[in-house]
Amino acid sequence: MDDERNLSGYRGKQENISELKIEPGLETVEYVYSGNAEVVRYHTDELTALCPKTGLPDFYHLEIEYIPDKLLIELKSLKLYLTGYRNVGIFYEHLAMKIFQDIKEKIEPKWLKITLRAAKRGGIGAEIVVDSNKL
Repeated sequence: MDDERNLSGYRGKQENISELKIEPGLETVEYVYSGNAEVVRYHTDELTALCPKTGLPDFYHLEIEYIPDKLLIELKSLKLYLTGYRNVGIFYEHLAMKIFQDIKEKIEPKWLKITLRAAKRGGIGAEIVVDSNKL
């Protein structure tokens, strides 16, 4: 009964997140040094999404690290893609995994790591790390 009462405010708010299509989508650029193992790192503090419970904005620091195979992420499209989350109600953990899956599907890197740090809320900070070597 207690579990039912605690979860009732969230029920149905995340069930379709894995199928969510953020527009505009990510675009790619050919990686002409395929076969090498350089690590590409992008980071931004300009990622926001909405708390699915309260509807209030959450603010994030996002780091994307990957070893490209044949494709790179085109950066303007990455910025527009991330802006697409501005009005999406999504939990931290789901946001990190969704970004990870979208990038992995689009560029098929040799290795990919996403680190999402949420601004503190109620004195509690959160850091979610998704690493293809750990899945």
